[in-house]
Amino acid sequence: MKNKVRFGCRVFLAANEPFHRIVERAQFCEKHGFDSVLIDDHLLYGTGDAAAPEPFTTLAAIAAGTLRIRVGIAVTDMVRRHPVIIAQTLATLSNQFPKRLFLGLGAGDPMNQTPFGLSPEHRVGRLEEGLKIIRQLWNSSIDKPVSFKGRFFSLNNAYLQASQEKQPVPPIYLAAFGPKMLKLAGTAADGWMPHCHTPATYKMDLDTIIGSAHNASRDFSAFRSTYYTLSSISKNRAEADRNVLGPAKYFLALIPEALKKIDPSANHPGRIWEKIPNPEEQRETIRKIAAGIPESDAYNTVIHGTPGDCIEQIEGYRKAGCKEFMLTFTPKGGLWSKTDLLEQIRLFSDKAMSNW
Repeated sequence: MKNKVRFGCRVFLAANEPFHRIVERAQFCEKHGFDSVLIDDHLLYGTGDAAAPEPFTTLAAIAAGTLRIRVGIAVTDMVRRHPVIIAQTLATLSNQFPKRLFLGLGAGDPMNQTPFGLSPEHRVGRLEEGLKIIRQLWNSSIDKPVSFKGRFFSLNNAYLQASQEKQPVPPIYLAAFGPKMLKLAGTAADGWMPHCHTPATYKMDLDTIIGSAHNASRDFSAFRSTYYTLSSISKNRAEADRNVLGPAKYFLALIPEALKKIDPSANHPGRIWEKIPNPEEQRETIRKIAAGIPESDAYNTVIHGTPGDCIEQIEGYRKAGCKEFMLTFTPKGGLWSKTDLLEQIRLFSDKAMSNW
């Protein structure tokens, strides 16, 4: 019997779909044994195929429509959302759905910031301060107010009154890649939720997080090391490869730091799209970068193939220290396609997930 490995699944709403479809997908995941479902926090996606509902109300609807499955955001940021509102929202939801929520935090995506007049500058600094504020407010009361003076946020005798009865607060995962974010994950987060890693680079960054935790004298035993990755499963390996390759290359194009760790010889110009004001030109720039990424680099970062292939790949990440997998299944028609999505979820549950 192998060590327990947990599995989550990203659920979504495609363009022009009724809202209840995202709840039904979460119910399907729960029925088939997944431990969690996660939803994005986007204002836009850059494609007409997607819908971008407000995530926290969507999270509440999913939690209300399911019985046991954990539900979370992957991920939100402190540029678009004030940490006080995040703290209040999660405190409220924790009372409605005790021990069923998790919160993913990251520095944020300029493509979801600049079109709305929000500056992406100092994203990591805002995240670091916001994380402190959320923690402090979750422990606040009228008898225990919080004061905080930072560069980006401040509190003056502030406290939350979200409920009369406090429930355990949700664990906080960080989507961390760079050295500063990895250190922050080790010193201040409950878990780590990256994507675009091979088992080797995953272990390398996890070791950095562990070292940071030890330097801060933190108990690391309960830390939730997660991998948020694309996945395509089929009885036909070639079909699974076709489904996942394009999205995998696009994701690597978005994170040059990850690509350089995986393949130091890979050519990437850096985040040049962040300085392009036109959203369509941004996306076209990313697509051109993605086209030049070696296929092997993309395949080595995702869970794909036959059930046996997926089991072998998962085992590689598990040996690297991963305890939980958050999967974005890629159907035949692309990330937002409904074609064979539920069939992939069912096949993964029956033939791969059941191995643990």
